[in-house]
Amino acid sequence: MKRETKTDETTVDLDSVLELERTALADPLPMANELGGRQAVEANIILIAHPHNEMLGTRYRLPPHSRLSIGRSSAADISMPEVQSLSRHHARLNHRGAVVEVEDLRSTNGTYVNDLRARSAQSLRSGDRFQLGAAHFKFLHEQDPEHAYHEAIYHLVMTDGLTQIYNKRKLDEELTRELARALRHQRPLSLILFDIDHFKDVNDTFGHLCGDFVLQQIARLTTERLRPEQVFARAGGEEFVIMSPEMALEGTVDLAEKLRAQFEAAVFTYTDVDVNITCSFGVATLKPGIERPEDLYDAADRAMYMSKSAGRNRVTCATPPT
Repeated sequence: MKRETKTDETTVDLDSVLELERTALADPLPMANELGGRQAVEANIILIAHPHNEMLGTRYRLPPHSRLSIGRSSAADISMPEVQSLSRHHARLNHRGAVVEVEDLRSTNGTYVNDLRARSAQSLRSGDRFQLGAAHFKFLHEQDPEHAYHEAIYHLVMTDGLTQIYNKRKLDEELTRELARALRHQRPLSLILFDIDHFKDVNDTFGHLCGDFVLQQIARLTTERLRPEQVFARAGGEEFVIMSPEMALEGTVDLAEKLRAQFEAAVFTYTDVDVNITCSFGVATLKPGIERPEDLYDAADRAMYMSKSAGRNRVTCATPPT
């Protein structure tokens, strides 16, 4: 079976991303007379997910008593003509001094705050995420904006902006450390790789926003089943990885089978569309001959593609290399 190459893995360079900064040059709002004794502070929004992974980490500044529009139109303060899921005039942020509101401008695909659709102007709290089409932003409203910004960038470097789970970079760091510990103390370590079957058909049939929604729900359902010490990451595209310290083969297979059955039974409802999916799993555990992180990852990867070749929607265990 020919393996498909993943091409949309999010990679963020910490040093270069800190230079991506924009200042809102927007129309002023009427000055607020009452701030409840609080000083109006600048707000910031950071781009954390983009359908083409462009400009990740860019900061847009929103001074007090100003407004900031976002859309595909060249007249928008944040213009993203390449994001087709955005309306020409999609949403606007209004800094009213005491609060900042996000207001949907009757867009086609809606505005979401922390995954809930905003039907009217909604106040934002520092740390909130909001989604406009396939573009995702993080909102910061802190007395110390530089500290908050650098923390948000570090989080972006280590997590996937769409699903809010770890990314491949963070997984590689954790796997390197845990493998060294497991080899030194002769302790169990396992890896599960899984991939959504025929995910391209979901995107082609229902659109990429629906595909993004499915990825988010897969991440949510998986996270609910995991223990704190397990590391869960999006490896790229529709591929996910679970690293489980102190878990031997039997427990790993049992977890993979429970997830497989849960995904098969789930109905993912996006707007008025019901989507059914299945996933193919590969399981590998630490065995003689596995000495590097990539050895364990490749073993799970081979097992996952054996599941694909055998008809998909199944769990396959790896044969350790000889």
